[in-house]
Amino acid sequence: MSSPSSPDAPSSARRYLCSSWELMPSCILGFMVWVHFKAPQKFRTSSEALGPADEYSARVDIEMDSPGPSHIIRSIPLKAKSGTARVHAPKDLQVAHSCTVLDSFSVTPDELCLRVAEEQGVVLSFKAQSNRNLLTVLVLPSGPQYEVTLKGEVVPFDSGYPAAPSAPVCGPSLTSDIPPILSNKQFVAWGGVTLGRAVQQKLVLRNNSTSTTQQLRLLIRGQDQDCFQLQSLFSPEECLTHHGELSIRPREDVSVHLLFAPTRVACMLAKLEIKQSGVRSSQPGVKFIIPLSGYGGTSNIVLEDQRKHGDGYVATLPDVAVGCVSKVCLCVRNTGSRAAFVKAVAFSDIQSRSIMHSSAMSLAPSQFVLKERTQEVMDYGNISTSSPLATVCLFCGDEVSRQQYRR
Repeated sequence: MSSPSSPDAPSSARRYLCSSWELMPSCILGFMVWVHFKAPQKFRTSSEALGPADEYSARVDIEMDSPGPSHIIRSIPLKAKSGTARVHAPKDLQVAHSCTVLDSFSVTPDELCLRVAEEQGVVLSFKAQSNRNLLTVLVLPSGPQYEVTLKGEVVPFDSGYPAAPSAPVCGPSLTSDIPPILSNKQFVAWGGVTLGRAVQQKLVLRNNSTSTTQQLRLLIRGQDQDCFQLQSLFSPEECLTHHGELSIRPREDVSVHLLFAPTRVACMLAKLEIKQSGVRSSQPGVKFIIPLSGYGGTSNIVLEDQRKHGDGYVATLPDVAVGCVSKVCLCVRNTGSRAAFVKAVAFSDIQSRSIMHSSAMSLAPSQFVLKERTQEVMDYGNISTSSPLATVCLFCGDEVSRQQYRR
């Protein structure tokens, strides 16, 4: 039998075919168009800090394909952001350990989307099967990875009530949780350092193992890594470097000398990475990070037009008379490159640190912030009585350091 679409088919079949097409309803066809975005490649130096995300915009125009003039039916705007995401967690959670059992802990939700500067909480559940596990936080698609150690204690139940632990939390049962490498400092911070000078600090590392010699690799990294240096422990010339290696015997302490030499009047940050070297690929290496911070430039307070006496100055009160107020004006100048905080205190007895009552001596202003290369005039007033005169002490320091400690 011939096909219905064949020219040899009967006319009745052809008529039936035509009528069937006439009775079919009209169809609306649709298709999907994928628009791919690829951000331009950017090169960042190690000293360049991360900034805000880069924003890109475009538009898709939909036109009718016709021989005549084109006409835009609809325009769809497109937007995209490109940048590096950073996730911040409490410092005491950013410690990595090996993981053995994977079903002791669960986290809800296991995926979430964080907007800029947004915080969200996750719920961690512990199932009493093991006493250690690891939570991994991975910023997708190609961001950094954070590892958080999770711990849980398994205690027996007796008539519905948990039994008291047989040993204290810090007892021998948890000695295996102590890291193999200990440090006497969690961070190293310098105050203000004058440009052109270097200040040294000491960091002590201990091998906590009783039988294993630890091979460590030290490396200074960060946006201002050129301002921080390691002092060689074994070179007779005491050369400076940004990396080095250590071998620490069991229960041995080793001192690491760090130098900070600022190159500009600014706050500077870096980090000291301590990695375990020489381990097998099947074993995870221990990694520690010690933040380094400091700032360049210091304040320097001097009193102008006053007589120097030993380590201080002597100011003479004129026209001293019983029952009268005598005043002296002191000019305090900051000759440094940083703002200074100055506080004046009057002592009736400097040896015992006894503060003079405000009714006997007034100080105005008693405390103030003095910017670099500026001066402040202070008025000291004394009511002459039979009591001895006071000793006025000026306590001063860098304002940037005071603000950091206040935070």
